[in-house]
Amino acid sequence: MSDIHQSFAVGADGQDRKEKNKDQDYYFNFYASLQNQANMISDISRTATYRKAILGNARPAFVGKTVLDVGAGSGILSYLSAQAGADMVIALEASSMADKIQILLDHAAKTGSNPHIAGKVRIVRGMVESAEVQRDVLRDGKVDTIVSEPIGVMLLHERMVESFLLARDLFLKPGGTLLPSAGHIFFCPFTDEALHQETTQKAQFFNQTLFGTDFSALYDAARVEVFAQPVVGMFPPASLLAAACAPKTFDFYRCANDDLLEFSVPVDFIANRTSVMHGLASWFDLDFYPHESALPARADTADDVARAHAWDYAVVGPQPVWTWTSAGETPLNPGPTPEPGDKGVRCTLGTGPNGMSPARQARLLLPEPLAINRAERVVGSVHFKVNDARSYDLVLELVVDRPGASADAQLREGRDGRNPLYRRASWNLAQQTFNYSYTGETALAI
Repeated sequence: MSDIHQSFAVGADGQDRKEKNKDQDYYFNFYASLQNQANMISDISRTATYRKAILGNARPAFVGKTVLDVGAGSGILSYLSAQAGADMVIALEASSMADKIQILLDHAAKTGSNPHIAGKVRIVRGMVESAEVQRDVLRDGKVDTIVSEPIGVMLLHERMVESFLLARDLFLKPGGTLLPSAGHIFFCPFTDEALHQETTQKAQFFNQTLFGTDFSALYDAARVEVFAQPVVGMFPPASLLAAACAPKTFDFYRCANDDLLEFSVPVDFIANRTSVMHGLASWFDLDFYPHESALPARADTADDVARAHAWDYAVVGPQPVWTWTSAGETPLNPGPTPEPGDKGVRCTLGTGPNGMSPARQARLLLPEPLAINRAERVVGSVHFKVNDARSYDLVLELVVDRPGASADAQLREGRDGRNPLYRRASWNLAQQTFNYSYTGETALAI
């Protein structure tokens, strides 16, 4: 169990415990808001991808199965799991949103509305880390499938993935299915002079006399603060200076919880043009697929191929194979999906420049930009380490790999102050700021 989960499950003493409880209350109160849940459901690319992953894997992972929805929120994934044919869905939710799920379940039982969820969803209120919750979830044994939306900025912000993996270890039968199944963190260099100047101007506010007092002594501290804030918001694909670096991949079927606590993502790219690098852009992809043991051990049949083709549609974008806009349909209430096949489907939710859900893109600004020439190689790493703010502290090191000494030697020279082509910067992923000056074009599904 991670340090943050131990704190939340057991608590600390005195003022420290009170402060952690305040943080916990803020976190869960946010997700207890119906308006915040509406915003999440209304992210069509995300919700529709989960729908495709759940209904498309109905046969191998849901029909006749017991399903656990970790962090159920509004219950949308629980209801989709019931639509997919689950015998029972356990909706595990720590916030008071569990009461809203109960309202829908009571209404279904009383009026006959939503017959697909009547008698099919059981609420468990609390956190995965609670011993009482664990006993309640396991009341009828382990589950066949776990679904969850545990993802934050840069994949891991809010640290819900740790709870997802803990649920896997505690509750999932051997060979059970996890949706999502894997996540990939990407980094890519970018240039954006306007964003860098805007950030600098925020610090410049203190570099003046305000109402008779000279605040300029605070300028350096203000500059450190603003440049330590990751910038969340879409960025123009044309601002990228190279192909994305190889991603850091977490296979949720196999990775350990400890793998999430501290790790590094290598940075290694070749600049595609001469420019000024203002930092690293970041995004992630999520993969969805059933566990291999849930699939029939046979070669694909003609029926398998036909069903796979029927499911190969874009959930958003112009003219998908399966149309959203038949009479009476809307993107928030689409018509029937194709008939699911025995071998299920594989699909991806992409948040990158060409992905479906770009709202979770982020940028890490360098306080001191770095000039790079076309075809030059830049190497380094982004180091992630968990903190007590349900997030991560990030440290970037990079250097332009000029001919001569090895990249490692050039990094060492940079740490000693002997390499002007070296940069080091740090950020607290919890201290995000937002920039929505770029809205982008319609993104297509992967």
